Amino acid sequence: MNAPTPRADGVVLDVRQIERRFGGLVALTGVDLQIRRGEIFGLVGPNGSGKTTMTNAITGFYPPQKGSITLDGRDITGMAPHAVARLGVARTFQNLALFNGMSVLDNILLGRHVHMRPSVLRTALYTLLARQDEIAHHRVVEETIDFMQLQGVRDELVDAIPIGLKKRVELARALVAEPRFLILDEPMAGMNQEEKEYMARFVLDARDERGVTVMLIEHHMDIITGICDRMLVLSYGEVIDTGIPKEVVQNPRVIKAYLGGARGEG
Repeated sequence: MNAPTPRADGVVLDVRQIERRFGGLVALTGVDLQIRRGEIFGLVGPNGSGKTTMTNAITGFYPPQKGSITLDGRDITGMAPHAVARLGVARTFQNLALFNGMSVLDNILLGRHVHMRPSVLRTALYTLLARQDEIAHHRVVEETIDFMQLQGVRDELVDAIPIGLKKRVELARALVAEPRFLILDEPMAGMNQEEKEYMARFVLDARDERGVTVMLIEHHMDIITGICDRMLVLSYGEVIDTGIPKEVVQNPRVIKAYLGGARGEG
């Protein structure tokens, strides 16, 4: 599947009036969202506001019942998750999705699956073709391990390293897919302040050095205001404000949403 052609107006992700229901529960309704190329865009809201539902709608896990989602002008509404991934979309998960019992290196290597093309012919010609692919995949992985400063734990079992490093491993696994658009679902959850600052720096470097457009879902508002270009706030599945972070966080409705909490699916 060919990657989408970048839109002239710079909009990478364009979400229009999407709605997602789970039985009688309205998780998202009438949501518009546009993210431009090269942005770090913050998606925030209390627990149950619809952030995870939005992520799952974009990546094809729970397609919206109404509305449209386009990636660089290509309609991806309802597209299967593996097809969305092949168009250059990668994500991390709110709950770590690493494989215990495997090394850091092997966990990161799994992120290359979207670029792997097994076939009977390539298997038969392993020494000529598949071996070259394997070398190329490992080269990308090793470069990313260096980028994420994981050299010291590359051969450690992933279940034996601290939470801050596990979060880095998950980000590394997403980056080796060489995405154009990266969704980070609470990548700093469970981290101390120093670890959060390290992760924020890696997110900025991924944008600046690798040209990745980022949608960042976070509860830490200091991170959102510190590194995001723009942000959108959800509450009860609806947009209550969007714009420049330092202005949005002053909105009384946003303050009330965080103080009052919310219900429903995240």
